[in-house]
Amino acid sequence: MKVLKDILRVILLSTFGVMSVKMGEKTCLNVNGTLTNWSKQLKKMGNINNANLDYILRWEGGLSKHSKDSASSNCVPDGSGVHTNKGITWAAWKAQHGDSEESIKRFYEMTHEDWKSIYKLYWEGIKADDIESDLIAEFWADFAWGSGVYGAAKQLQKFIVSEGFSIAVDGKIGKQTLSTLNRLIHMKGESYVYLKSYDHRVQFLQQLKSFKFFGKGWLNRLQDFHAYAKQQLT
Repeated sequence: MKVLKDILRVILLSTFGVMSVKMGEKTCLNVNGTLTNWSKQLKKMGNINNANLDYILRWEGGLSKHSKDSASSNCVPDGSGVHTNKGITWAAWKAQHGDSEESIKRFYEMTHEDWKSIYKLYWEGIKADDIESDLIAEFWADFAWGSGVYGAAKQLQKFIVSEGFSIAVDGKIGKQTLSTLNRLIHMKGESYVYLKSYDHRVQFLQQLKSFKFFGKGWLNRLQDFHAYAKQQLT
């Protein structure tokens, strides 16, 4: 009788497993008969802790007061003419920490923790955690770092539209933008979407008025990220 019960149990579990496959669920039947859904666990979602921050810091350098930089319109209010430190503009810093003497001192002495807390604003602004590719999430967060969240969001939407999808191009990253991007990643693959995103950014930079002043540096920097990205895709 016990043998018969064991046989019936195996048949039932096998049937349930087949049904799971037919339903398109990526599930695994555990020894105790419970199911684990691996579909979400297998996705390599965007993760800020995996971002290549050394790449950004390598190119940002230290204090900057370049008059041709758009950030020069909002300098540290101490007469120094400095408007950027390690890639973080005084405007972005001031929005988070104010413009007190202590804030100014902290801006000049910027620790890695302070720097990362500002970078995180760009990462979260583009909603990189919800992009189903760590590399593509990092790429668009880097786009936001260089062009602002609104500018990068709008370019991301334009890129998605260029791939044949119909979404709003309003500079606001919402469910429609994210779900369509993730659908594109699933349809065409991570490598395709990254390479097309890269091409889109190159064309975007080349159209900027300040490209004649900073274009060579921008493209060299982007090539550095590209070399890193190709290693991630192999």
